Amino acid sequence: MYLESAVFENFRNIEHFPFGFMEGMNIIFGGNAQGKTAVIEGIYLFAGGKSFRKAKDREMIKNDRLHSQVSIGFSDSRRDHKMTVRTFRDLKKELFINGMKVKKMSEFVGNFKAVLFCPEHLAIVRDEPSVRRNFIDSAISQVNPKYLSALIEYGKIVENKNALLRTPENYSQSEFENLFSLYSQRMAKGSAYITSVRTEYVHRLFEYVKVFLSEMTCGADTVSYDYISTAGDVSDTSSLESRYIDLIFGNAEREKAAKMSLFGAHRDDFDIRLPLGTAKIFASQGQQRSIALALKLAEGEICREETGEYPVFLFDDVLS
Repeated sequence: MYLESAVFENFRNIEHFPFGFMEGMNIIFGGNAQGKTAVIEGIYLFAGGKSFRKAKDREMIKNDRLHSQVSIGFSDSRRDHKMTVRTFRDLKKELFINGMKVKKMSEFVGNFKAVLFCPEHLAIVRDEPSVRRNFIDSAISQVNPKYLSALIEYGKIVENKNALLRTPENYSQSEFENLFSLYSQRMAKGSAYITSVRTEYVHRLFEYVKVFLSEMTCGADTVSYDYISTAGDVSDTSSLESRYIDLIFGNAEREKAAKMSLFGAHRDDFDIRLPLGTAKIFASQGQQRSIALALKLAEGEICREETGEYPVFLFDDVLS
């Protein structure tokens, strides 16, 4: 996959700037606060569907403007493509593929594929489980549209169930129990699918991570992982749905007392391990960086396996 151009309008501190790229390596350089990271952020919007800096849509619009627009042109093994994102301060953003407006994010993500590596990705190794979930969810979503649709639907179910648990007084007893049962069953089904896909992906990921890390450290460092799920052992994915059902309904009173959903795929994690123990505790700064980079290179290899071509690699602040 080859990124040919990117045009920015009122994006962050960029008023108007068209970029043209060559095949192979391209280097964007400049002083501090000139918009280098904004360029990477704008390009990655087309791969991840949202800002990797966790910015809200309106925060990416230039201060005195009402809207922004980013367009990219790229080619893959089949044809040339153009994609556009228009962001507004008070309206929902608009997404276009080859001039046609698309309504679903699951139809937008996965057309342009990119792997991003930035200093913040050290958090994959050392920070909370949500960071690792976001990493694998973003990676899988680019190569599996069905997964992204299921993930979006699952998020809505969790949100609805948590709202139910927080305000039981708004429902009659029978209404509450019926909704609790409905949401719990749908959560169990969604969790089984999401956890099984994640489990397979992480296994494939670490087959590459081990190779890349060994190459980077001349064999000095080895790495493994433990997949962590509230459903317990994930080696048998065929029984995941029934185990999630037993788990959620068997702990209904705990969830009602906690006023939140305690079990499901939204609690998944994977622990990265060195011979001494968990990398969160025992990895040095250099080891964290090497592991994070190996994870990102492995993401690119899986994308190549799934699509037949490499994604675009985006490195922010590469000299750090």
